[in-house]
Amino acid sequence: MFGFGNSKQDQCSCNQKNESVPEKDGNQTCVIHNNEQGDVSNDIASCFDELVQLKEKFVRLGADFQNYKKRAEKDRAELIDRSKADLLVGFLQIGDNFDRALSEARHVNNEELNEWLKGFELINKVFNDFLKEQGVEPVVQNEVFDPTVHEAIAQVESSDHQSGHIIDLFEKGFMYKGRVLRTAKVTVAK
Repeated sequence: MFGFGNSKQDQCSCNQKNESVPEKDGNQTCVIHNNEQGDVSNDIASCFDELVQLKEKFVRLGADFQNYKKRAEKDRAELIDRSKADLLVGFLQIGDNFDRALSEARHVNNEELNEWLKGFELINKVFNDFLKEQGVEPVVQNEVFDPTVHEAIAQVESSDHQSGHIIDLFEKGFMYKGRVLRTAKVTVAK
């Protein structure tokens, strides 16, 4: 019944519903009934529909994976920026203390101290250049209080200033990549 040959007779014997029709050379050929032909075309249409669905699913899965990769990269970059911002805030406190020490040392009139002072000013310049390279910039100091970049630590009556204007700056504010890294601490006129 199932020979290893490649004859049409072996192929016809695979399906018992097939009819064999003799050809001119005496060999038989397989003929599929119309009913079976409808089943085959339904199977082909079903397979084609399934193929289309699987292809769409594959394309969606590929797009979802690309979106996941982009989202993961964005989350990773944001995490790095937040970690870097936290570290830079610590550096800002060190810089503030260094600025205070330099401003006090400038009031002392001592030749030996002046030589040291020049070295510390150079160190302070290098430190501020480092902050700039990292994307840290000081908050632009306006006359008017802006709650997004300023923190009011006191309100004082002042005849020289209008209400809501900044009188004094206690601590500089800084921005990092367009966001407030640290608000400027100021005194505001009532």
